[in-house]
Amino acid sequence: MAQKRSNRISTFGSQLTAIVSVSLVLLILGVLAVIGIAGHSGADMLKSNLGFIVKVEREATDNDVNRLKKIFNSEPYVAGYVYSSADEIMATESQYVGEDIAGLLDINPFGAEFDVKVTPEYASVDSIETISARLNEDVAIESVLTESTMIASVNATLGRVSWILLAVATALLVISIILIYNTVHLAVYSRRFVIHTMKLVGATGGFIRKPFVLAGALNGLISAAIASALLIGGLAYGSKIDPLIGTCFSVNLCGVVIGGLFIVGVLICTIASLFATNRYLRADYDDMFMK
Repeated sequence: MAQKRSNRISTFGSQLTAIVSVSLVLLILGVLAVIGIAGHSGADMLKSNLGFIVKVEREATDNDVNRLKKIFNSEPYVAGYVYSSADEIMATESQYVGEDIAGLLDINPFGAEFDVKVTPEYASVDSIETISARLNEDVAIESVLTESTMIASVNATLGRVSWILLAVATALLVISIILIYNTVHLAVYSRRFVIHTMKLVGATGGFIRKPFVLAGALNGLISAAIASALLIGGLAYGSKIDPLIGTCFSVNLCGVVIGGLFIVGVLICTIASLFATNRYLRADYDDMFMK
């Protein structure tokens, strides 16, 4: 009777260990996914601040300016723009210099300009240079000032960071799969003699596999639920400390990450339980004493 009680405690302990271990692994995967999403959102925010300055001809009319505004309002590459009139620019420069430029020169030497920000899809040197060449053909535009060097540097940095994150994500995913498989395998190992006993009484392979596979799937669900709760709690706490963290995520993105955790947890735990059960279904009695 004491031996039976000991076995039950051992089985419960192995299941609890499997749930805790898988939860921690899934939490690590979730954190990595969150970091990847935050990095992507941060990259888009950074790219949305890239663009060019369009200097308008000083002889351009109001109709020319309104026409340019319509162009920038309709073009897909424009994330937004700020229009500054010639008078506004002169006032800003006069304040910066500390002198009344208009009084010194009797004329306004500045022309109006557009500070255009491009969408992330067009935030590359080639795209902006193509846009710049097309805009320079407009008779109302004096010149287009681009920041090709900074754009190339930003894109190169983002590219390196993306490859590093991808390499880390791949390595952690492989390690996570191995850890989850070994954890589930140990949980099935604790009940290997139950499998052997069921074989002796004539139970079919499918009948024996079913409870172990279902238990594995249930462990995956519970582990994913725990990991998701910890992840959501961490994000909520982080958003209170720094509101910028909350701006990097949407409800849809968080739902995708949580859904992914449930899919990965259930899938890996189910497959691991299936393989581990099959191993002991094919094993002899002497093999039950080996891991």
